[in-house]
Amino acid sequence: MAVNVLFAVYGALRDGNQDRTEAASVIGPLQRAIDSRVGEVVRIDNTTMGRDPAPGVTKHFGALVDVHGTRRAFACQEGQTIDFT
Repeated sequence: MAVNVLFAVYGALRDGNQDRTEAASVIGPLQRAIDSRVGEVVRIDNTTMGRDPAPGVTKHFGALVDVHGTRRAFACQEGQTIDFT
């Protein structure tokens, strides 16, 4: 496998409060999304990530991915796309 997800999280801090974290590990959904797409471009949203961990709040995404033997960090806001190549 050329692209391997090592860590991925998707969610939000409710009202910006660090004590109100609403997030989910999305390693599996992200790996499946990468594996099923030509060019490894993935839209980060509730559908692709498998659920909405923070209803009514804009989510953020972060991941550590091994891309062809090099570890790379990725981050974006809900609704954006990332090219994992």
